[in-house]
Amino acid sequence: MAKMAAGALTALVLAGGGAAAAATGTAATAQKHAGEGKAGGRLPSDFLLHETRARKPVKYPEEEKWTISDRHERLNLSPCDVGRSTDRGRVSTRTVTYLALEVHQAEQVVIYRSERAARTAMADLRRRVGGCEVDQGGQVVAKGRTEKIKLGDQAVRVIVQNYDRKNAGPAIGGQRGVIVRKGRALVSYTQAREYSGVHASDFRRQLKDARKMTVKVCSLPGVC
Repeated sequence: MAKMAAGALTALVLAGGGAAAAATGTAATAQKHAGEGKAGGRLPSDFLLHETRARKPVKYPEEEKWTISDRHERLNLSPCDVGRSTDRGRVSTRTVTYLALEVHQAEQVVIYRSERAARTAMADLRRRVGGCEVDQGGQVVAKGRTEKIKLGDQAVRVIVQNYDRKNAGPAIGGQRGVIVRKGRALVSYTQAREYSGVHASDFRRQLKDARKMTVKVCSLPGVC
C-alpha cells in the first residue's frame, strides 16, 4: 500500500466557528490579502490550510514528510495519469502534500485566468477519472469514478478503489477526494489509504477542508 500511496494524493483539518466567525474571518482574510492578489489571483504565502503546519519539523522524519510546491504540476489525482491533461490558463498553483508509510494526503489550489478555463479543467478531470482503470499488479485493478455533490459552483467526490480482478470485490487500497470549482479556482483535497470499501466517512475530513477553502479563495480579488 505504501507503494500505491506514494503515487497518489491530499491533506486536511479545519476549525469550526459558526456563521458570524466565518464571515469575520473571511473579511479579515480579504483585507489581509487584498494587495497580494492583484496579479489576477496569485496565492499569498501561507494561504493554503496546511502550509503553516507543513513548514514545521515533523516528529518522525524517517517516516513522514511534508512538501510545498508552487510548480504548475498536474492536478492532484491519480492513477491513470489523470493529471496529464492540457490544463491551460493557470495563474497560480500551490500543492501541499503529506507522505507517511500508509497514507498520502494532498491539498491543492489552482487559480485560472478565467472561469471558462477552470470549468474546462474540471470537465476534463471528470472525464479522465470516469474512464480510469489501471493494472496495479498481480490480480488487482484500480477503477475510478466521480459523484456530484453540492459545494461551490461545481463539486465532485472522487473515488478510486482497488478491486480483485477475479471476483470484482474490493481489494485493499484506494483514493478519496473532493474537488470543487469556485469561480476560476479549483480546490482539491484528496488522500490515498488502505481503503477496503467506499464509505461516507472516507470523505469527512476532505469535505471539511474543501468547504473552508471554497470560502477562502473568494478573498482573492477577482477569483469568484
